[in-house]
Amino acid sequence: MRTWRGESGGSEAAARLGTVVEWLLILLVFAAAGAWPVPDVNETVYLTKARHAADPTWAQGDFFLETPDAHGVFYLLMGPIAAALPLEPTAWIGRIIGWAALAIGFRRAIVPLLCSGWARVLAAALFALALRNTTAAGEWVIGGCEAKVFAWAFVLGGLGGIARGRFAWAVCLCGVATAFHPIVGGWALVATIATWLAMGRPAAPEARGVATALVAVGLLLAAAGVVPALGLSAGVAADVRGEATRIYVVERLAHHLLPRTFADGMVARHVLAIAWWWLLHRLLPASAARDRIAAFTLAAIGLSLTGHVIAAAEPWAPAAVHGLLRYYWFRLADVAVPFALATAVAALLEDETLCGRVIGARPAVVRGLTVAVLLADLAVQSLHWPLPGRAWLAPRSDSKMAATAWADICDWTRDHTPADACFLTPRNAASFTWRTGRREVVSWKNSPQDAASLVDWRRRIVDCFSRNGGLVEMERSTASFGADRLRTVAGRYGADHAIVPLDALLVDTIPGERLHANDVYAVYRLTPP
Repeated sequence: MRTWRGESGGSEAAARLGTVVEWLLILLVFAAAGAWPVPDVNETVYLTKARHAADPTWAQGDFFLETPDAHGVFYLLMGPIAAALPLEPTAWIGRIIGWAALAIGFRRAIVPLLCSGWARVLAAALFALALRNTTAAGEWVIGGCEAKVFAWAFVLGGLGGIARGRFAWAVCLCGVATAFHPIVGGWALVATIATWLAMGRPAAPEARGVATALVAVGLLLAAAGVVPALGLSAGVAADVRGEATRIYVVERLAHHLLPRTFADGMVARHVLAIAWWWLLHRLLPASAARDRIAAFTLAAIGLSLTGHVIAAAEPWAPAAVHGLLRYYWFRLADVAVPFALATAVAALLEDETLCGRVIGARPAVVRGLTVAVLLADLAVQSLHWPLPGRAWLAPRSDSKMAATAWADICDWTRDHTPADACFLTPRNAASFTWRTGRREVVSWKNSPQDAASLVDWRRRIVDCFSRNGGLVEMERSTASFGADRLRTVAGRYGADHAIVPLDALLVDTIPGERLHANDVYAVYRLTPP
Protein backbone atom coordinates (compact mmCIF):
# COMPACT_ATOMS: atom_id res chain seq x y z
CA MET A 1 0.00 0.00 0.00
CA ARG A 2 1.18 3.52 -0.81
CA THR A 3 1.42 6.23 1.80
CA TRP A 4 0.66 9.91 1.25
CA ARG A 5 4.18 10.44 -0.10
CA GLY A 6 3.95 7.38 -2.31
CA GLU A 7 6.63 5.43 -0.38
CA SER A 8 6.37 1.82 0.70
CA GLY A 9 6.15 0.89 4.35
CA GLY A 10 4.56 2.52 7.35
CA SER A 11 1.99 1.08 9.69
CA GLU A 12 -1.32 -0.20 8.40
CA ALA A 13 -3.20 2.28 10.60
CA ALA A 14 -1.20 5.19 9.16
CA ALA A 15 -1.90 3.95 5.65
CA ARG A 16 -5.62 3.75 6.36
CA LEU A 17 -5.56 7.24 7.86
CA GLY A 18 -3.80 8.50 4.74
CA THR A 19 -6.48 6.92 2.57
CA VAL A 20 -9.26 8.58 4.55
CA VAL A 21 -7.52 11.98 4.47
CA GLU A 22 -6.99 11.67 0.72
CA TRP A 23 -10.63 10.72 0.16
CA LEU A 24 -11.81 13.64 2.30
CA LEU A 25 -9.63 16.07 0.36
CA ILE A 26 -11.02 14.80 -2.95
CA LEU A 27 -14.54 15.10 -1.54
CA LEU A 28 -13.82 18.72 -0.56
CA VAL A 29 -12.48 19.45 -4.04
CA PHE A 30 -15.71 18.15 -5.56
CA ALA A 31 -17.85 19.97 -3.00
CA ALA A 32 -16.05 23.23 -3.79
CA ALA A 33 -16.97 22.83 -7.46
CA GLY A 34 -20.56 21.74 -6.87
CA ALA A 35 -21.77 23.80 -3.90
CA TRP A 36 -24.29 26.05 -5.64
CA PRO A 37 -27.36 27.51 -3.93
CA VAL A 38 -30.33 25.14 -3.65
CA PRO A 39 -32.18 24.22 -5.79
CA ASP A 40 -29.72 23.70 -8.59
CA VAL A 41 -30.71 23.30 -12.23
CA ASN A 42 -31.89 19.68 -12.28
CA GLU A 43 -32.76 19.27 -8.61
CA THR A 44 -36.14 20.85 -9.31
CA VAL A 45 -36.77 17.94 -11.67
CA TYR A 46 -35.28 14.94 -9.87
CA LEU A 47 -36.10 15.72 -6.26
CA THR A 48 -39.70 16.78 -6.88
CA LYS A 49 -40.14 13.53 -8.83
CA ALA A 50 -38.51 11.61 -5.98
CA ARG A 51 -40.81 13.17 -3.39
CA HIS A 52 -43.90 12.55 -5.49
CA ALA A 53 -42.81 8.93 -6.07
CA ALA A 54 -42.56 8.37 -2.30
CA ASP A 55 -45.66 10.46 -1.47
CA PRO A 56 -48.11 10.58 -4.41
CA THR A 57 -50.40 12.95 -2.49
CA TRP A 58 -47.76 15.69 -2.71
CA ALA A 59 -48.62 17.93 -5.71
CA GLN A 60 -51.10 15.24 -6.72
CA GLY A 61 -52.28 15.62 -10.29
CA ASP A 62 -49.30 17.64 -11.50
CA PHE A 63 -48.79 16.99 -15.21
CA PHE A 64 -45.02 16.56 -15.10
CA LEU A 65 -44.72 14.66 -11.82
CA GLU A 66 -47.17 12.00 -12.95
CA THR A 67 -45.46 11.24 -16.26
CA PRO A 68 -43.42 8.00 -16.55
CA ASP A 69 -39.68 8.09 -15.94
CA ALA A 70 -36.61 5.84 -16.13
CA HIS A 71 -34.81 6.64 -12.88
CA GLY A 72 -36.63 4.42 -10.41
CA VAL A 73 -33.48 3.41 -8.53
CA PHE A 74 -32.70 7.06 -7.76
CA TYR A 75 -36.26 7.62 -6.54
CA LEU A 76 -36.00 4.56 -4.29
CA LEU A 77 -32.83 6.04 -2.79
CA MET A 78 -33.88 9.67 -2.41
CA GLY A 79 -37.69 9.44 -2.31
CA PRO A 80 -38.03 8.50 1.39
CA ILE A 81 -35.64 11.30 2.38
CA ALA A 82 -37.51 13.82 0.20
CA ALA A 83 -40.84 12.73 1.72
CA ALA A 84 -39.54 12.96 5.30
CA LEU A 85 -37.67 16.26 5.06
CA PRO A 86 -38.10 19.59 3.27
CA LEU A 87 -36.57 19.56 -0.17
CA GLU A 88 -33.69 21.93 0.64
CA PRO A 89 -32.05 19.70 3.30
CA THR A 90 -32.86 16.71 1.10
CA ALA A 91 -30.83 18.30 -1.68
CA TRP A 92 -27.85 18.89 0.62
CA ILE A 93 -28.00 15.33 1.93
CA GLY A 94 -28.15 13.99 -1.61
CA ARG A 95 -25.31 16.25 -2.73
CA ILE A 96 -23.03 15.13 0.11
CA ILE A 97 -23.80 11.47 -0.60
CA GLY A 98 -23.15 12.07 -4.30
CA TRP A 99 -19.86 13.93 -3.74
CA ALA A 100 -18.71 11.23 -1.32
CA ALA A 101 -19.56 8.52 -3.86
CA LEU A 102 -17.75 10.42 -6.61
CA ALA A 103 -14.69 10.78 -4.37
CA ILE A 104 -14.68 7.05 -3.66
CA GLY A 105 -15.06 6.21 -7.34
CA PHE A 106 -12.44 8.74 -8.42
CA ARG A 107 -9.89 7.52 -5.89
CA ARG A 108 -10.48 3.92 -6.94
CA ALA A 109 -9.89 4.93 -10.55
CA ILE A 110 -6.80 7.03 -9.86
CA VAL A 111 -4.78 4.84 -7.46
CA PRO A 112 -3.41 2.53 -10.22
CA LEU A 113 -2.37 5.60 -12.26
CA LEU A 114 -0.63 7.80 -9.69
CA CYS A 115 1.65 6.79 -6.82
CA SER A 116 1.42 9.73 -4.43
CA GLY A 117 -1.53 11.08 -2.52
CA TRP A 118 -0.78 14.72 -3.38
CA ALA A 119 -0.83 13.86 -7.09
CA ARG A 120 -4.18 12.15 -6.74
CA VAL A 121 -5.73 15.17 -4.99
CA LEU A 122 -4.17 17.41 -7.64
CA ALA A 123 -5.72 15.19 -10.33
CA ALA A 124 -9.14 15.60 -8.69
CA ALA A 125 -8.80 19.39 -8.85
CA LEU A 126 -7.63 19.20 -12.49
CA PHE A 127 -10.57 16.89 -13.28
CA ALA A 128 -13.05 19.36 -11.78
CA LEU A 129 -11.48 22.18 -13.81
CA ALA A 130 -11.37 20.17 -17.05
CA LEU A 131 -15.01 19.12 -16.67
CA ARG A 132 -16.05 22.77 -16.78
CA ASN A 133 -13.89 23.72 -19.74
CA THR A 134 -13.28 20.80 -22.13
CA THR A 135 -16.66 19.21 -22.81
CA ALA A 136 -18.21 19.27 -26.28
CA ALA A 137 -21.85 18.70 -25.37
CA GLY A 138 -22.01 20.32 -21.95
CA GLU A 139 -22.05 17.19 -19.78
CA TRP A 140 -21.37 17.68 -16.08
CA VAL A 141 -20.57 15.32 -13.19
CA ILE A 142 -20.04 17.41 -10.04
CA GLY A 143 -23.09 19.39 -9.04
CA GLY A 144 -26.57 18.99 -7.64
CA CYS A 145 -28.42 15.89 -6.49
CA GLU A 146 -29.66 13.86 -9.44
CA ALA A 147 -29.46 10.33 -10.80
CA LYS A 148 -26.44 10.73 -13.05
CA VAL A 149 -24.16 11.89 -10.22
CA PHE A 150 -24.50 8.46 -8.62
CA ALA A 151 -24.17 6.78 -12.01
CA TRP A 152 -20.90 8.60 -12.72
CA ALA A 153 -19.58 7.56 -9.29
CA PHE A 154 -20.01 3.90 -10.26
CA VAL A 155 -18.54 4.52 -13.72
CA LEU A 156 -15.43 5.96 -12.04
CA GLY A 157 -15.31 2.88 -9.84
CA GLY A 158 -15.54 0.81 -13.01
CA LEU A 159 -12.56 2.72 -14.44
CA GLY A 160 -10.63 1.57 -11.39
CA GLY A 161 -11.49 -2.01 -12.32
CA ILE A 162 -10.37 -1.41 -15.91
CA ALA A 163 -7.07 0.11 -14.78
CA ARG A 164 -6.39 -2.96 -12.63
CA GLY A 165 -7.38 -5.38 -15.40
CA ARG A 166 -10.43 -6.53 -13.46
CA PHE A 167 -12.91 -6.18 -16.27
CA ALA A 168 -15.62 -8.32 -14.71
CA TRP A 169 -15.76 -5.95 -11.75
CA ALA A 170 -15.85 -3.01 -14.15
CA VAL A 171 -18.82 -4.53 -16.00
CA CYS A 172 -20.61 -5.07 -12.69
CA LEU A 173 -20.06 -1.48 -11.52
CA CYS A 174 -21.11 -0.05 -14.88
CA GLY A 175 -24.23 -2.20 -14.57
CA VAL A 176 -25.02 -0.48 -11.28
CA ALA A 177 -24.44 2.86 -13.01
CA THR A 178 -26.90 1.85 -15.74
CA ALA A 179 -29.53 1.01 -13.14
CA PHE A 180 -29.21 4.60 -11.85
CA HIS A 181 -28.99 6.23 -15.29
CA PRO A 182 -29.41 4.18 -18.49
CA ILE A 183 -27.47 6.54 -20.76
CA VAL A 184 -24.50 7.24 -18.47
CA GLY A 185 -24.05 3.65 -17.40
CA GLY A 186 -25.08 2.12 -20.71
CA TRP A 187 -22.41 3.85 -22.81
CA ALA A 188 -19.80 3.20 -20.09
CA LEU A 189 -20.75 -0.47 -20.21
CA VAL A 190 -20.33 -0.52 -24.00
CA ALA A 191 -16.91 1.15 -23.75
CA THR A 192 -15.85 -1.22 -20.96
CA ILE A 193 -16.69 -4.30 -23.00
CA ALA A 194 -14.91 -2.81 -26.04
CA THR A 195 -11.83 -2.17 -23.89
CA TRP A 196 -11.96 -5.71 -22.50
CA LEU A 197 -12.06 -7.15 -26.00
CA ALA A 198 -9.28 -4.85 -27.23
CA MET A 199 -6.90 -5.40 -24.32
CA GLY A 200 -7.16 -9.17 -24.26
CA ARG A 201 -6.51 -11.27 -21.19
CA PRO A 202 -6.88 -9.35 -17.87
CA ALA A 203 -3.75 -8.81 -15.82
CA ALA A 204 -5.42 -10.06 -12.61
CA PRO A 205 -8.32 -12.26 -13.67
CA GLU A 206 -10.94 -13.42 -11.22
CA ALA A 207 -11.87 -17.08 -11.07
CA ARG A 208 -14.05 -17.97 -14.03
CA GLY A 209 -17.11 -18.54 -11.83
CA VAL A 210 -16.65 -15.25 -9.99
CA ALA A 211 -16.11 -13.33 -13.23
CA THR A 212 -19.21 -14.91 -14.79
CA ALA A 213 -21.30 -14.04 -11.74
CA LEU A 214 -20.05 -10.43 -11.73
CA VAL A 215 -20.81 -9.97 -15.43
CA ALA A 216 -24.24 -11.55 -15.01
CA VAL A 217 -25.07 -9.29 -12.06
CA GLY A 218 -23.86 -6.27 -13.99
CA LEU A 219 -26.00 -7.09 -17.02
CA LEU A 220 -29.06 -7.78 -14.86
CA LEU A 221 -28.64 -4.46 -13.09
CA ALA A 222 -28.17 -2.74 -16.44
CA ALA A 223 -31.42 -4.30 -17.64
CA ALA A 224 -33.16 -2.82 -14.58
CA GLY A 225 -32.27 0.61 -15.94
CA VAL A 226 -32.55 0.01 -19.69
CA VAL A 227 -35.90 -1.82 -19.81
CA PRO A 228 -37.93 0.99 -18.17
CA ALA A 229 -36.17 3.51 -20.43
CA LEU A 230 -37.12 1.54 -23.54
CA GLY A 231 -40.67 1.32 -22.25
CA LEU A 232 -41.04 5.11 -22.40
CA SER A 233 -41.80 4.88 -26.12
CA ALA A 234 -43.68 1.59 -26.06
CA GLY A 235 -47.35 1.35 -26.93
CA VAL A 236 -47.61 4.64 -28.81
CA ALA A 237 -48.18 5.22 -32.51
CA ALA A 238 -45.16 5.59 -34.78
CA ASP A 239 -46.04 9.18 -35.68
CA VAL A 240 -46.20 10.11 -31.98
CA ARG A 241 -42.80 8.51 -31.36
CA GLY A 242 -41.35 10.36 -34.33
CA GLU A 243 -42.75 13.71 -33.20
CA ALA A 244 -41.54 13.12 -29.64
CA THR A 245 -38.05 12.34 -30.91
CA ARG A 246 -37.98 15.51 -33.01
CA ILE A 247 -39.11 17.60 -30.03
CA TYR A 248 -36.52 15.98 -27.77
CA VAL A 249 -33.54 16.28 -30.12
CA VAL A 250 -34.25 19.44 -32.11
CA GLU A 251 -36.37 21.66 -29.86
CA ARG A 252 -35.74 20.73 -26.23
CA LEU A 253 -32.24 19.26 -25.80
CA ALA A 254 -30.41 20.17 -29.00
CA HIS A 255 -27.58 21.74 -26.97
CA HIS A 256 -26.65 18.25 -25.72
CA LEU A 257 -27.65 16.12 -28.69
CA LEU A 258 -27.33 17.97 -32.00
CA PRO A 259 -23.73 19.00 -32.87
CA ARG A 260 -24.73 21.87 -35.16
CA THR A 261 -26.26 23.61 -32.13
CA PHE A 262 -23.36 23.12 -29.69
CA ALA A 263 -22.08 26.35 -28.15
CA ASP A 264 -19.30 28.08 -30.07
CA GLY A 265 -15.84 26.84 -29.19
CA MET A 266 -16.91 23.84 -27.13
CA VAL A 267 -16.05 21.24 -29.76
CA ALA A 268 -12.73 23.00 -30.47
CA ARG A 269 -11.77 22.97 -26.77
CA HIS A 270 -12.75 19.31 -26.58
CA VAL A 271 -10.54 18.44 -29.57
CA LEU A 272 -7.64 20.38 -28.06
CA ALA A 273 -8.09 18.48 -24.78
CA ILE A 274 -7.95 15.18 -26.69
CA ALA A 275 -4.76 16.27 -28.47
CA TRP A 276 -3.04 17.34 -25.24
CA TRP A 277 -4.04 14.14 -23.49
CA TRP A 278 -2.75 11.95 -26.31
CA LEU A 279 0.54 13.84 -26.47
CA LEU A 280 1.05 13.49 -22.73
CA HIS A 281 0.04 9.83 -22.81
CA ARG A 282 2.70 9.13 -25.42
CA LEU A 283 5.32 10.98 -23.39
CA LEU A 284 4.61 9.22 -20.09
CA PRO A 285 6.40 5.97 -19.22
CA ALA A 286 4.66 2.80 -20.34
CA SER A 287 2.00 1.60 -17.91
CA ALA A 288 -0.51 -1.19 -18.35
CA ALA A 289 -3.05 0.70 -16.22
CA ARG A 290 -2.66 3.87 -18.31
CA ASP A 291 -2.94 1.85 -21.51
CA ARG A 292 -6.25 0.35 -20.36
CA ILE A 293 -7.64 3.76 -19.43
CA ALA A 294 -6.44 5.08 -22.79
CA ALA A 295 -8.31 2.28 -24.55
CA PHE A 296 -11.49 3.18 -22.66
CA THR A 297 -11.01 6.86 -23.52
CA LEU A 298 -10.52 6.04 -27.20
CA ALA A 299 -13.70 3.94 -27.11
CA ALA A 300 -15.57 6.93 -25.67
CA ILE A 301 -14.10 9.20 -28.36
CA GLY A 302 -15.16 6.61 -30.94
CA LEU A 303 -18.75 6.84 -29.72
CA SER A 304 -18.58 10.62 -30.00
CA LEU A 305 -17.19 10.43 -33.54
CA THR A 306 -19.99 8.03 -34.43
CA GLY A 307 -22.47 10.62 -33.20
CA HIS A 308 -20.89 13.26 -35.43
CA VAL A 309 -21.06 10.93 -38.44
CA ILE A 310 -24.73 10.24 -37.73
CA ALA A 311 -25.44 13.97 -37.35
CA ALA A 312 -23.82 14.68 -40.72
CA ALA A 313 -26.61 12.72 -42.41
CA GLU A 314 -29.36 14.94 -40.96
CA PRO A 315 -30.12 16.79 -44.26
CA TRP A 316 -30.90 13.49 -46.03
CA ALA A 317 -32.62 11.46 -43.30
CA PRO A 318 -33.64 13.76 -40.44
CA ALA A 319 -36.10 11.39 -38.77
CA ALA A 320 -33.63 8.50 -38.67
CA VAL A 321 -30.80 10.76 -37.51
CA HIS A 322 -32.88 12.30 -34.72
CA GLY A 323 -33.96 8.82 -33.64
CA LEU A 324 -30.31 7.85 -33.17
CA LEU A 325 -29.03 11.12 -31.72
CA ARG A 326 -31.46 10.97 -28.82
CA TYR A 327 -29.09 8.49 -27.15
CA TYR A 328 -26.45 11.07 -26.14
CA TRP A 329 -23.47 9.83 -28.18
CA PHE A 330 -21.23 12.61 -26.82
CA ARG A 331 -21.85 12.18 -23.10
CA LEU A 332 -19.21 9.57 -22.26
CA ALA A 333 -16.35 11.36 -24.02
CA ASP A 334 -17.30 14.58 -22.23
CA VAL A 335 -16.21 12.87 -18.99
CA ALA A 336 -13.63 10.33 -20.15
CA VAL A 337 -11.47 12.97 -21.88
CA PRO A 338 -11.28 15.34 -18.84
CA PHE A 339 -10.46 12.35 -16.63
CA ALA A 340 -7.71 11.13 -18.95
CA LEU A 341 -6.29 14.65 -19.37
CA ALA A 342 -6.30 15.35 -15.62
CA THR A 343 -4.56 12.09 -14.77
CA ALA A 344 -1.96 12.59 -17.52
CA VAL A 345 -1.11 16.10 -16.30
CA ALA A 346 -0.88 14.87 -12.71
CA ALA A 347 1.35 11.96 -13.79
CA LEU A 348 3.67 14.38 -15.60
CA LEU A 349 3.92 16.59 -12.51
CA GLU A 350 4.53 13.56 -10.31
CA ASP A 351 7.49 12.38 -12.44
CA GLU A 352 10.27 14.86 -11.63
CA THR A 353 12.63 13.72 -14.38
CA LEU A 354 10.00 13.75 -17.12
CA CYS A 355 8.49 17.03 -15.90
CA GLY A 356 11.85 18.79 -16.03
CA ARG A 357 12.67 17.38 -19.46
CA VAL A 358 9.30 18.11 -21.08
CA ILE A 359 8.59 21.54 -19.60
CA GLY A 360 12.16 22.73 -19.22
CA ALA A 361 11.72 24.11 -15.71
CA ARG A 362 12.29 22.89 -12.17
CA PRO A 363 9.47 20.49 -11.20
CA ALA A 364 8.92 22.36 -7.94
CA VAL A 365 8.27 25.58 -9.87
CA VAL A 366 5.88 23.87 -12.29
CA ARG A 367 3.99 22.24 -9.47
CA GLY A 368 3.80 25.53 -7.59
CA LEU A 369 2.41 27.33 -10.63
CA THR A 370 -0.14 24.55 -11.17
CA VAL A 371 -1.30 24.77 -7.57
CA ALA A 372 -1.51 28.56 -7.87
CA VAL A 373 -3.74 28.27 -10.94
CA LEU A 374 -5.97 25.75 -9.15
CA LEU A 375 -6.18 27.97 -6.07
CA ALA A 376 -7.18 30.90 -8.29
CA ASP A 377 -9.88 28.70 -9.79
CA LEU A 378 -10.98 27.76 -6.27
CA ALA A 379 -11.27 31.45 -5.40
CA VAL A 380 -13.50 31.95 -8.44
CA GLN A 381 -15.60 28.92 -7.50
CA SER A 382 -15.99 30.22 -3.95
CA LEU A 383 -18.08 33.10 -5.29
CA HIS A 384 -21.04 30.75 -5.78
CA TRP A 385 -20.85 29.04 -2.39
CA PRO A 386 -24.08 29.75 -0.44
CA LEU A 387 -22.30 30.93 2.69
CA PRO A 388 -24.08 32.79 5.53
CA GLY A 389 -24.69 36.40 4.63
CA ARG A 390 -24.97 35.72 0.91
CA ALA A 391 -28.70 36.01 0.58
CA TRP A 392 -28.19 37.77 -2.74
CA LEU A 393 -26.91 34.56 -4.37
CA ALA A 394 -29.61 33.10 -6.62
CA PRO A 395 -30.02 29.39 -7.38
CA ARG A 396 -29.20 28.52 -10.98
CA SER A 397 -32.70 27.09 -11.32
CA ASP A 398 -33.99 30.67 -10.92
CA SER A 399 -31.39 32.33 -13.15
CA LYS A 400 -34.06 33.47 -15.61
CA MET A 401 -36.36 34.82 -12.92
CA ALA A 402 -36.19 37.76 -10.52
CA ALA A 403 -34.97 35.28 -7.93
CA THR A 404 -35.72 37.08 -4.65
CA ALA A 405 -39.16 38.24 -5.74
CA TRP A 406 -39.88 34.79 -7.17
CA ALA A 407 -39.02 33.05 -3.93
CA ASP A 408 -41.21 35.53 -2.04
CA ILE A 409 -44.24 35.00 -4.28
CA CYS A 410 -43.82 31.22 -4.09
CA ASP A 411 -43.64 31.33 -0.30
CA TRP A 412 -46.90 33.27 -0.20
CA THR A 413 -48.49 30.83 -2.64
CA ARG A 414 -47.44 27.85 -0.54
CA ASP A 415 -48.92 29.36 2.62
CA HIS A 416 -52.15 30.91 1.28
CA THR A 417 -53.53 28.87 -1.61
CA PRO A 418 -55.40 25.53 -1.59
CA ALA A 419 -53.21 22.43 -1.72
CA ASP A 420 -55.02 21.22 -4.85
CA ALA A 421 -54.75 24.52 -6.74
CA CYS A 422 -53.41 24.42 -10.29
CA PHE A 423 -51.34 27.33 -11.63
CA LEU A 424 -50.38 28.96 -14.85
CA THR A 425 -46.80 30.08 -14.22
CA PRO A 426 -44.15 32.04 -16.13
CA ARG A 427 -42.40 29.93 -18.79
CA ASN A 428 -39.02 29.86 -17.03
CA ALA A 429 -40.39 29.14 -13.56
CA ALA A 430 -38.45 25.93 -13.00
CA SER A 431 -38.72 25.90 -9.19
CA PHE A 432 -42.46 26.55 -8.75
CA THR A 433 -43.53 23.05 -7.67
CA TRP A 434 -40.34 22.66 -5.58
CA ARG A 435 -41.12 25.83 -3.64
CA THR A 436 -44.90 25.53 -3.34
CA GLY A 437 -45.97 21.89 -3.62
CA ARG A 438 -48.67 23.06 -6.03
CA ARG A 439 -49.55 21.79 -9.49
CA GLU A 440 -48.70 23.77 -12.59
CA VAL A 441 -49.91 23.44 -16.16
CA VAL A 442 -46.45 23.30 -17.73
CA SER A 443 -42.85 24.48 -17.31
CA TRP A 444 -40.13 24.64 -19.95
CA LYS A 445 -37.59 22.95 -17.67
CA ASN A 446 -39.86 20.14 -16.52
CA SER A 447 -40.16 18.24 -19.78
CA PRO A 448 -41.29 14.57 -19.64
CA GLN A 449 -39.29 11.68 -21.07
CA ASP A 450 -41.98 9.36 -22.42
CA ALA A 451 -43.14 9.93 -25.99
CA ALA A 452 -46.84 10.62 -25.41
CA SER A 453 -46.26 13.05 -22.54
CA LEU A 454 -43.52 14.88 -24.42
CA VAL A 455 -45.91 15.59 -27.29
CA ASP A 456 -48.49 16.75 -24.74
CA TRP A 457 -45.82 18.92 -23.09
CA ARG A 458 -45.10 20.70 -26.38
CA ARG A 459 -48.82 21.28 -26.93
CA ARG A 460 -49.09 22.86 -23.48
CA ILE A 461 -46.02 25.05 -24.07
CA VAL A 462 -47.44 26.25 -27.39
CA ASP A 463 -50.87 26.92 -25.89
CA CYS A 464 -49.41 28.87 -22.98
CA PHE A 465 -46.55 30.80 -24.56
CA SER A 466 -46.37 30.65 -28.37
CA ARG A 467 -47.86 33.08 -30.89
CA ASN A 468 -47.00 31.07 -34.00
CA GLY A 469 -46.96 27.41 -32.94
CA GLY A 470 -43.16 27.28 -32.62
CA LEU A 471 -40.86 27.11 -29.63
CA VAL A 472 -38.79 30.22 -30.36
CA GLU A 473 -39.45 33.82 -29.36
CA MET A 474 -42.19 32.78 -26.97
CA GLU A 475 -43.92 35.00 -24.43
CA ARG A 476 -42.96 34.81 -20.76
CA SER A 477 -46.57 34.60 -19.58
CA THR A 478 -49.91 33.40 -20.91
CA ALA A 479 -51.34 36.72 -19.72
CA SER A 480 -49.51 38.43 -22.59
CA PHE A 481 -52.10 37.05 -25.04
CA GLY A 482 -55.09 38.65 -23.32
CA ALA A 483 -58.10 37.49 -21.36
CA ASP A 484 -59.69 35.24 -23.99
CA ARG A 485 -56.57 33.14 -24.57
CA LEU A 486 -55.91 32.91 -20.84
CA ARG A 487 -59.48 31.71 -20.17
CA THR A 488 -59.21 29.12 -22.92
CA VAL A 489 -55.89 27.73 -21.68
CA ALA A 490 -56.99 27.73 -18.04
CA GLY A 491 -60.18 25.88 -18.92
CA ARG A 492 -58.38 23.36 -21.11
CA TYR A 493 -55.85 22.38 -18.44
CA GLY A 494 -57.81 22.98 -15.24
CA ALA A 495 -55.87 26.00 -13.98
CA ASP A 496 -57.62 28.03 -11.31
CA HIS A 497 -54.72 30.34 -10.34
CA ALA A 498 -51.93 32.18 -12.14
CA ILE A 499 -48.65 33.85 -11.24
CA VAL A 500 -47.90 36.67 -13.64
CA PRO A 501 -44.99 39.10 -14.09
CA LEU A 502 -46.33 42.59 -13.49
CA ASP A 503 -44.63 43.87 -16.63
CA ALA A 504 -46.29 41.26 -18.87
CA LEU A 505 -48.34 42.52 -21.78
CA LEU A 506 -52.07 42.89 -21.06
CA VAL A 507 -51.61 42.08 -17.39
CA ASP A 508 -54.48 44.45 -16.55
CA THR A 509 -56.94 42.28 -18.50
CA ILE A 510 -56.46 39.11 -16.42
CA PRO A 511 -59.92 37.65 -15.69
CA GLY A 512 -59.75 37.16 -11.98
CA GLU A 513 -58.91 38.53 -8.56
CA ARG A 514 -55.43 39.64 -7.60
CA LEU A 515 -54.67 37.91 -4.29
CA HIS A 516 -51.14 39.10 -3.61
CA ALA A 517 -48.27 40.93 -5.31
CA ASN A 518 -44.73 42.08 -4.73
CA ASP A 519 -42.64 44.37 -6.91
CA VAL A 520 -42.29 41.84 -9.74
CA TYR A 521 -45.00 39.14 -9.62
CA ALA A 522 -48.67 38.85 -8.73
CA VAL A 523 -50.89 35.90 -7.79
CA TYR A 524 -54.37 35.74 -9.30
CA ARG A 525 -57.37 33.54 -8.62
CA LEU A 526 -58.84 33.04 -12.07
CA THR A 527 -62.52 33.41 -12.86
CA PRO A 528 -63.86 30.04 -14.07
CA PRO A 529 -64.49 30.10 -17.85
